[in-house]
Amino acid sequence: MTRSLQLACATAAVGLMAACDKDSSPIKTTSSGETNLSPPADSIAARGLSMVRVVNAVDGGTDVTVALGDSTLFAGVKPASVTDYREVSANLASFSVRAPGGLAGTSLAKNDELLMDGNRYTIVLIAEDMATTTLRVLKDEVIPDSGKARLRVIHAAPGAPSLDVRVVGQKENLFSDVSFKSEAGYNDVLPPRSRLELRAKNEPTVLLRIRGLELKRGTSTTIVVTGGTTLKSFRFTDALQAPTPTP
Repeated sequence: MTRSLQLACATAAVGLMAACDKDSSPIKTTSSGETNLSPPADSIAARGLSMVRVVNAVDGGTDVTVALGDSTLFAGVKPASVTDYREVSANLASFSVRAPGGLAGTSLAKNDELLMDGNRYTIVLIAEDMATTTLRVLKDEVIPDSGKARLRVIHAAPGAPSLDVRVVGQKENLFSDVSFKSEAGYNDVLPPRSRLELRAKNEPTVLLRIRGLELKRGTSTTIVVTGGTTLKSFRFTDALQAPTPTP
């Protein structure tokens, strides 16, 4: 075997081992000092399940209940918060949201979504205006490339323009033209990049500065932009759960 072929085989083996590690490791989610743990992807796929969580991105809103079909999936989801992951067996899932004390059938928002076994999803509740809310279902890809940190920005601020997101002091955008009710996918970056600036598309004025952003290798951070004329944000971070040391 030639040296180049040996190197190629070794590289492929390392990549395969990393992929297997990603699929077989639990995921730890941290937000506002709270931590939740969810099962590994290969475990839920083997049982024919997917996993969903909820982000309540309605600024100044109330706690909400999220249902799957006729069954309550999450109750008391507070504004500016993210829930833990819950297992879902349905591949065609009908999600609905209602206010506290609201009866089944009196939904604030609904969404039917096709879910694939073994995948993770985030359901985002967004206020379109004072009277209307909507549900977005996003697929989560929470494990970055080796040695990097992963970043995602969700625009949930009604009335705010499309946003450019940039690291302080940099000339190039991390994300460009992130429109309301959308996200621009993930960007894998070399940590640490601790401060971000958000501007209207192609405009110089900074609308929001995000400080104290601790990006660590192997983690995935989601920033949710809320507010209106004045922007604000909250965030949560996913990471592979470190293996338990062998005694």
